[in-house]
Amino acid sequence: MKKNTNDQGPMPKKVITSLSLVPCALVIVPWSFSFILHPPSFILLLWLFAVGGAVGSFLNVVVYRLPPGISLIRPGSHCPACKRPIRWRDNLPILGWLLLGGRCRDCKAKIALRYPLVEAVTAVVFLVVAAADGFFEAMMPRGPLIDSLWGVGPTHRIETCVLVGYHLVLLCTLFAAGLIEYDGHRLPLGVVMPALIVGPLAPLAWPSLHPALDCFGWSGWIAALADAAAGSAVGALLGFAAAYASGAMPTPRVGMSGKRHGDASDAIPPDRGRLGLVLGPACVGLFLGWQAATVLGLLAVVLHLAASALGGKWPGVQRLSPNLFLAAAALGWILMRPDLVRAAFSWGIL
Repeated sequence: MKKNTNDQGPMPKKVITSLSLVPCALVIVPWSFSFILHPPSFILLLWLFAVGGAVGSFLNVVVYRLPPGISLIRPGSHCPACKRPIRWRDNLPILGWLLLGGRCRDCKAKIALRYPLVEAVTAVVFLVVAAADGFFEAMMPRGPLIDSLWGVGPTHRIETCVLVGYHLVLLCTLFAAGLIEYDGHRLPLGVVMPALIVGPLAPLAWPSLHPALDCFGWSGWIAALADAAAGSAVGALLGFAAAYASGAMPTPRVGMSGKRHGDASDAIPPDRGRLGLVLGPACVGLFLGWQAATVLGLLAVVLHLAASALGGKWPGVQRLSPNLFLAAAALGWILMRPDLVRAAFSWGIL
């Protein structure tokens, strides 16, 4: 049977599968050459990648279930088409989707490519943040003598793990919030609530998580808490300004499959994104300080206003959530954080 050369159908499955592995390959392949020479490092990398994929799978559940008010625990994972439970081996992050060929084992319904992509992106973010925060260097055993020379001990390892987790809470919160808003839903407060709790409490125990400006002679947890409060206030003010400037811009609902739901009467109310516009920059300031809230908040506001202005010509651009911009920008800030802190010390402002 001859193929129709004029058929402009969907991209072949093999090509899509290959593209879904690109984010993983860009991070894993360069590191593998050095980590394979050190088996403990390679095992640590694989373990962290698996944890990141599992967290990405949970973020998929949060994005799908939390906006309509469905429990995150019950019912268990199931196919949206046939409602049959997903077997544990088919529920493995990334790998399960690849082995199934992107289809349900029972009813053969298509499984959205976004599921493994979210898992892969989250896993890669885990590796990148861990590398930027010195997780691999801190966790590798070198012996008591070398550990003492490097200044690595139990306290340093614990602080490094806490720092990695602290940054990942922020990035996962922004990522999940951005995906929910991209689908056209109101942002549930429960998505950002863990970040609003962890953000101010963690620096009380570990002030080094939140290096603050030494403007008033404060130090320790007082300076960290003051900087977190100032950062959240600056972020929230920028968010309010962006919400006021963007005005009423209804956006069509778009689900996980990418299909639009409803017509103009089913558009999202004008305040759909205002909670996200306020809470996203506020969380950035809460975790990264008022400097990050100012720079990244202004960047997100500019990109959001640009996307809103271009929405008339390209409706898909208007759906891009400012929290997706914030997640990418916050990741960049975290990667540059050691250089920024060293520069602040050299300038005498830390």
